[in-house]
Amino acid sequence: MERRASFVVPSVCIRIPDQLQLPATLFEPQKAMMTPRIRSGVDDLNMAPPEHQLTVLAMQLAVLEKAVSRLGTLAFIWATVVLLGGFAITLSCTDFWCITVLLLTEGARIQGRSHELEWQQRATCLSAVSQAVGHVLCLLQLLSASVCAAVSLVRLVTQRYGVDGGNPWTNRRAALDIFYGLALVESLLLLVEKALWQWRVGHHRLLERVAKECHLCGTARGVVAIRRFFYDSYSRGLNGSIFDGLHMNLVSYADEMLTAGSHDEQSLGVSILVALAESDRFADSTLRKIGMSASTIEQLIQMLSWKNTSEIGVRRSAAVVVSMLTGRKIIALRLTGIPGAIESVASLLYADVDELNLLGLTILSKLAHDHDNCDKIGKTRNLLDKIISYCCIAGKGQAAPTGMRLKAVKQALLVVKRLAGTTGATGKLLRRELSDIVFTVSNLREVLQQREGRIQSELHQLAIETLTSLAIDKEAREKIGGTGGVVRELVAIFLPGKDEARGNSRQMNAIRVKAGEALAMLALESGGNCGAIIMACGRGVERLVEALSDPVVIIGAARILRNLCTYVLSTIMVEKTKILNIFLGLAAQMLRFMEPGDLRASLATASVTDTALAQTLLQILREYSVPCMAVPRIRWYTIELVVAMMRLDTRYMALFVEDGMEGDLKRIAGTTSELECFNAFSGSVGLSRRAVSVCSLVKSAMELMKQG
Repeated sequence: MERRASFVVPSVCIRIPDQLQLPATLFEPQKAMMTPRIRSGVDDLNMAPPEHQLTVLAMQLAVLEKAVSRLGTLAFIWATVVLLGGFAITLSCTDFWCITVLLLTEGARIQGRSHELEWQQRATCLSAVSQAVGHVLCLLQLLSASVCAAVSLVRLVTQRYGVDGGNPWTNRRAALDIFYGLALVESLLLLVEKALWQWRVGHHRLLERVAKECHLCGTARGVVAIRRFFYDSYSRGLNGSIFDGLHMNLVSYADEMLTAGSHDEQSLGVSILVALAESDRFADSTLRKIGMSASTIEQLIQMLSWKNTSEIGVRRSAAVVVSMLTGRKIIALRLTGIPGAIESVASLLYADVDELNLLGLTILSKLAHDHDNCDKIGKTRNLLDKIISYCCIAGKGQAAPTGMRLKAVKQALLVVKRLAGTTGATGKLLRRELSDIVFTVSNLREVLQQREGRIQSELHQLAIETLTSLAIDKEAREKIGGTGGVVRELVAIFLPGKDEARGNSRQMNAIRVKAGEALAMLALESGGNCGAIIMACGRGVERLVEALSDPVVIIGAARILRNLCTYVLSTIMVEKTKILNIFLGLAAQMLRFMEPGDLRASLATASVTDTALAQTLLQILREYSVPCMAVPRIRWYTIELVVAMMRLDTRYMALFVEDGMEGDLKRIAGTTSELECFNAFSGSVGLSRRAVSVCSLVKSAMELMKQG
């Protein structure tokens, strides 16, 4: 595939590799791109969540408990109405006291059961005393059921109910069999319930297994949260329909605790949400459910501003969930619509915990994807200054940046880059505000000055892209060029020396391309920056010309040369002596690699006409009719520029003839001197003789004018 850049030798064609990708830049218009969102996580909507095992067990236990309760009620009614009411005077002493013991035991069991569940729920968040009380009540339940089962079974087996008073039609025996049968079945069901509970929860450690599957076992309160969820599901099955607890899930349960619970319940709820959101399996469904609850999002935002030192863990969990939510555009817009949301996120940057600082910057970098959010970030008081402070790679008095500091710098640079790259009036205002902060450019310069490999690969490109976006603003462009070392560092990255150990990887090439874009933007309509770029190159524009043969940076080099040419041509029209001498030489070099359209465009940008330029060159030749020691090469450079212009565009041949330059060239040919033949001098001794003499240049110019 053949391509030609703006600055090419007419007879040379440079091949650019097909695999070299040329991304869209600020120098071309860009269409808005819609990128489809790829679902994160691997959760399956048809797959039952792990907590479903708990809700099923809770339903089974609730069924058994309700059966026990109903049988107990029936046995109590049967004993009081039928036995004690109808056969009280005919009961034997043994049966009377057995019935009494069973009724009292059943009443104690019912009372103890209600308190047992209450103490078990309290044990999930209170001290070990609550757990001990719960265990005692559970043992009393087992003891009560065992006593009832033993007494009922003995009476049913022995059948010693006494004499029926001689009446064969009496129903006392049947009534006692029914009562003892009900009591026995009730007790056995209770023992089955306790056995099922102990088998699944105790022996198989179901709570711990579910906590592990839900990624809650690694947290301090993970098992506590699962235990509480199980007890609440069981409690709902007891107090309402047996199916009430079956439809519970951890996300909705955590939402309820987060929005309507106490302070401790809110902490427990957010710990559940962050564990599920950080898991690969449940992340997508969890975030989707959270995003549908405005009250949950609002509570999470409020938690970001909790300042108590004991709440750092809760604050961190809320920040993680919010950070993951902001990765989804619709949820992010809903989040920033909450009053004070940006201020709550900004409060993380003022925390004394590095992880909270990093999470705050991460949230802001995700929010900055949206144009409206950028406007809100820019309008938040003192937020831009705080973000810029995190772009300082050295940190607070640190000699070498730590890993956490580098992550914070990276996120801060992402935020600044996206803010500076905002379009429209909002972007213009943000770039102006960012450049007005005195530490912005100097912090970016410190990043560019770092030579450590991991910093170069991760941060250099972000810093360069930020500078490019800031340079869109004319005032910011001048501030960047006026900050010492910025242009030099960009040139060093764009045109690395042979002795520098810069890799030739794709990432390094991408950074060089970005550096070229930054330099081209800085050189746009800025004479000061153009001069700084020329000085930083060291050998005028020779290194930039050499870069035209490098397929990686050819486009960047061509853009820089194009902008420099405009500056050089405008400088030739106004400067004198040594500066004029230098810029004549630069212009001659650049014209060798230009096309006619490029020269005309550069002259138009510099507001210089062809006639005015020709007259200026003619005036220089007449002013320096003899060689000058102050500027010994000025005539050589002028004639070289004249030759380059005529070779580039034949219109200049006729123009120079019309202005009478032919006679001036003849006079110069008669006044040449050795003074003009050297590049350098040692005293009065010339060093490094030029390959082409002034006479040769005059001869070439005369021949070209004859052709015109």
